[in-house]
Amino acid sequence: MIIVRDLAIEAGARPLISEASFSIHGGDKIGLVGPNGAGKTTLLRTLAGELEQAEGAIRRSGVVGYLSQEAAITELIDDQVNALERVLTARDIGTLERRMEKVRIKMEAADGEERDRLIARFSRLDDEFTARGGYVAKAEAKRFAASVGIKGEDLFQRVATMSGGQRRRVELARVLFAETDVLILDEPTNHLDLDAKAWLMEFLDDYVGGLLVVSHDLPLLDKSITSVLALDDHHLEPYRGNYSFYVEEKDRRREQRRRERKHQDEKIARLEEGIRRFKGTTEKMAKRARSWETRVEKLKVKRVDVGGKARKIAVRFPQPEPSGRTPLKASGLAKAFDHNVVFVDVDVDVDRGERMIIMGLNGAGKTTLLRILAGVEIADMGDVAIGHKATLGYYAQEHEQIKAGKTVLDHMREVSQIPDRDLRTILGHFLLADKIDQDAGTLSGGEKTKLALAQLVVQRDNVLLLDEPTNNLDPQAKKALLGALRQYTGTLLLVSHDTEFVESLQPDRMIVMPDGETGFFDESMLELIALA
Repeated sequence: MIIVRDLAIEAGARPLISEASFSIHGGDKIGLVGPNGAGKTTLLRTLAGELEQAEGAIRRSGVVGYLSQEAAITELIDDQVNALERVLTARDIGTLERRMEKVRIKMEAADGEERDRLIARFSRLDDEFTARGGYVAKAEAKRFAASVGIKGEDLFQRVATMSGGQRRRVELARVLFAETDVLILDEPTNHLDLDAKAWLMEFLDDYVGGLLVVSHDLPLLDKSITSVLALDDHHLEPYRGNYSFYVEEKDRRREQRRRERKHQDEKIARLEEGIRRFKGTTEKMAKRARSWETRVEKLKVKRVDVGGKARKIAVRFPQPEPSGRTPLKASGLAKAFDHNVVFVDVDVDVDRGERMIIMGLNGAGKTTLLRILAGVEIADMGDVAIGHKATLGYYAQEHEQIKAGKTVLDHMREVSQIPDRDLRTILGHFLLADKIDQDAGTLSGGEKTKLALAQLVVQRDNVLLLDEPTNNLDPQAKKALLGALRQYTGTLLLVSHDTEFVESLQPDRMIVMPDGETGFFDESMLELIALA
């Protein structure tokens, strides 16, 4: 259970949330909604205990499980930990098994009394592991991992070598595998395929603890929640019902407030007209006018706040200088992490102005291929050639280019020499004008996405490599990005799980990983996008 009273949260000196009171009990399934940058992720981190509130009280009881929006795992102490061991750490079993494995390795190299001592130690650890239900829990952990798309050899791959999407699925399995009383989930469907999403919805339906979830996946919000907390303009407003009810009720409440405000304004206008008419007349009427002034001031204080219209993001990629006919080409690419061979002998050949989508199931190497093409990762075999007058802009799904300790404006200065005035204008188009001096590391996932896209805009590259660019974006921002890419005349290579986005973008060709097969894209391929 979590009980929140009079909560205030700030980002630096900027208020995010004020006077918020609510509770999360067993059986509550709450969707937290609001525009990018409103403070949803900061609120979740505060509830999870990762950040301190400015004011108010948060009371927690039981075990709270928190899934961060970020793919990075900052608390990963041992870079040798594999995916299964990471999931098991949710119940402190993974650490114990890791100790057993280290002792076993030492046993193989030891002899004599040292070997006997290690055998006895391994036996004690094994007894403890069995007593704590380790072997049963291990099988259960494998089921959780497989349900979110981590199975087979992936279970034994080191987490440190996994892609951002794989790491995030490992963390989701870990949080769900933990025996929690409250779940706080930030964009849990990012990087999940269709089957994994269906499993997650079923899991959340059956979950008996309290749930607070942020998600731009509307079917999840509709199916798995029973109430909504709407965060906007520093305040939380509760709604009973699913997301569809919230959308309708939000409009109804706004219309009701608009009518109340109109009635109040009309009443104030009538009183002010009377004040102007009688204030300079007889003493009796002037006295009445002064009483009306007091009444007007009280009415103005009590006026209903209708709320302003939501600001709209404006994305436009400047038309770049044309590249040569073949801006990007690669041949014989191969990549492996430890004993996990991701792909072998993959060729890429992109024509100027072409839109190519990189497809494949989870773990097929889509992100790895894009990173190699962008020059961020080095292939074990093969070559990448940048064509005549081609310049590459890379958007990383993990926001690797967004560094903590540097302001939003400094990030823009790093990639462009245009005047600060113009950089501020562009940031304003991305709704980041009020965050120019903020540490970019403290931005929400959606705001980091917008900043990374703003960097691409000012770079004016003629080849864009985009890895899951719609993750963490609200529907309005996603629509703006789609419009900008449809107008872009340069070359585009895209990795995306977003079926609706891909369908609207209408790619020309595809490359299917891990085999690297190429072909023309058509609507029949959308099923694979959904499965991936």
